[in-house]
Formats: sequence, structure tokens, C-alpha cells
Amino acid sequence: MAHPSMQPTFYRSFIHSNMAHAVLTITVSPAEPGREILISDLSDIDFEGFLETEEGVEAYIEESELDMTKVEEIFNRLREAEFEVSCTTSVAEEKNWNEEWEKNFDAVEIKDLCRIRAPFHESKAGFKKEILIMPKMSFGTGHHATTSMMVENLMTVKTEGPLLDMGSGTAVLAIVARKLGVEDVTAIDIDEWAFENAPDNCELNDINDIVILKGDASLLGKKKFNTVLANINRNVLLEDIPVYASVLNKNGQLFVSGFYVEDLPMIQDVAVRSGFIFNGNLTQNNWVSARFTKQ
Repeated sequence: MAHPSMQPTFYRSFIHSNMAHAVLTITVSPAEPGREILISDLSDIDFEGFLETEEGVEAYIEESELDMTKVEEIFNRLREAEFEVSCTTSVAEEKNWNEEWEKNFDAVEIKDLCRIRAPFHESKAGFKKEILIMPKMSFGTGHHATTSMMVENLMTVKTEGPLLDMGSGTAVLAIVARKLGVEDVTAIDIDEWAFENAPDNCELNDINDIVILKGDASLLGKKKFNTVLANINRNVLLEDIPVYASVLNKNGQLFVSGFYVEDLPMIQDVAVRSGFIFNGNLTQNNWVSARFTKQ
């Protein structure tokens, strides 16, 4: 069970109030990282919103889009990893989803380094940087441990442009980098929602010179970078770290996240074989953000 003081957080992508929604009330143990895995995997099969609970997650999807076969596949993968999972299904009452989302969506405070807030939050002093993000998905707001660790790395380790943000999502990392004075920033994500959302967030932060592209590492050509950020997932990182090495200048830095503590050795192995030196890592809720320098 989650810590009793945990405040539920509602994450929304594109929930339409005029459509009937099914809600899956899911109990998972251990709750962390069970919740994060569920939110990530269910997002991939068209679930539109999530409410964190003490026992797990409530997941929302249009009734017509619910495919329990795919849901059970996700549950079975968790059970194979020794999580306990149970679920009940009901129909969601009609709500003003925008109001519900805003009511439960908290600003993210990363030590005294950075505060990531939506436009409907009040500004707050005491942070080195404040970033405005209006997300269409939960990821990229800083709520996820991987994003907050990447922001912490960016703000505590000197970085130089040109900078590449792979799997950029809401473009929050690219925006933080630009706010820190890094010049020549490129943000790439394969998802349409990210490609559409990123320019809006740049505009919210009065930034108009981040290059935003839709695609994957196959877009990378001959341009060289001094910094690469990649907050994606283990399998993509294992495949693409050699590609990042090919576009990084000597002594360039690679910051990666999106994988668990137990995956760090294989990430290190691929990075070292690709010409990197391991510089250290942060951990949070069993997630890792690691830093490397190209030799």
C-alpha cells in the first residue's frame, strides 16, 4: 500500500466529457514502481487518464476503445515480474474533466532547482528556474521520477550546445536547457501528441528557437552535438546509444533515463562499448538517470 500521506494525482491526455468512459480500478503491489509501469503501459493502448490511489491506479478510457485482452497482457507481464495485480471495471460518471484534472494536478518542485507548473498554477518564489508546461499526457511534466532526475542533472552538471533531446515529450528538458542558456537545441519525439504539444510549451516559456522534429534516431544525420538527453526506455536506449555516440563530439555528455536500477549494468555495458565513460547516476523510486562522457 502507498504511504497514507500520498496525494492522489490525476493525469489526463485527451478525455472528452461527451463520451462514455470505462474506469478500471487497479490494485497493484508493490505500489511503486507498479503505478508508474501501469500508467506507462496503459497509455500505449489508448487509456486517456489516470488517478493515482493509495492502492494503485484508476485508469480511464472510452468504453468503445476498451480491449481487456490487451489489458490482461499488461497485468500478466506484471505478475510474471512478481507484482500482485487485481482489477474491477465500471462506467465513469459524467465529469468536467478539465476541472477534475486541474484540481488534482500539482506543480512539481525539484529541490530548490526548478518548479514545473501549469498556467493555472500561481507562480512561487524560491526556485532557480520556473517552467510552464501544459501537458497532453502525464509524462514530461516532472511528475515522473525519470523526468525530475533528468532536470536535476541538467541543472547541476554544466552542459553545452548543440544539445539534442531524444524522446522529448512535452519538450520540458529542452526548455529547461534553453532557460539555462544552452544554445542550438533540438527536440525529437516519435509521438504525434508530443510533436503537437511541444511548440505550445515553448511558446508558454517565450522560447521560439528550439527545433522540434517528429521521428526517432533515424532522423539524426551528420550534425554533431555536445550534449544528448535521452529519457526513453531501456530497449530503445540499448539500441540507440551507439547512434548517440556517433553524433556526439569528443568529451560530449550523454544523460539517459527511463530504466530501472537492475537495468543499469546493461546500459553501462552498451555505453562503454560505444566509447563512453560512466560518470555516475541518480536514483528515485527504483528509476535511474545516468551520466556518461564520450571519450
